[in-house]
Amino acid sequence: MSIQKQDLLREKCAAAFSAQSVSRTDMPFLEIFDFDARPAARKMATERATAALCEAFAVEPETVSLYFFAIAPEAYGHAGKYGDAADTKRIFVKLHAYSRSRALRAAAAAKVTEALAAAYGTTAKAVVIYFFERDPSEVSHAGQLADA
Repeated sequence: MSIQKQDLLREKCAAAFSAQSVSRTDMPFLEIFDFDARPAARKMATERATAALCEAFAVEPETVSLYFFAIAPEAYGHAGKYGDAADTKRIFVKLHAYSRSRALRAAAAAKVTEALAAAYGTTAKAVVIYFFERDPSEVSHAGQLADA
């Protein structure tokens, strides 16, 4: 990401943060399960999904992490069809974060779905997001619980 894009993203995040009362230290991360993704698609997914979460959750880009997992055709089934016979290849996303309101989850779902659909060249229908919310007492960073 260019310096100009990073600066623009920081400005956008700062504006979103000032409009919401959410901690800048909240650390959302995404586990993204995709199919034969090119590095360029994952790079775009990283940039766009980070911006989307920053805007939806009012966090700094430095707090967002993405982990990619490549799914081979023989490791997927959908609607009773296995492998290449499965006509729908869904990009499955686990979004881990501290608990947020339904409105913020809805905003994140819409923005991240749009970002990933664009990055992977697919439809919004092919992007599935599950939220895994935790209380800070259930999260450890550097060996200390986040609520400490």
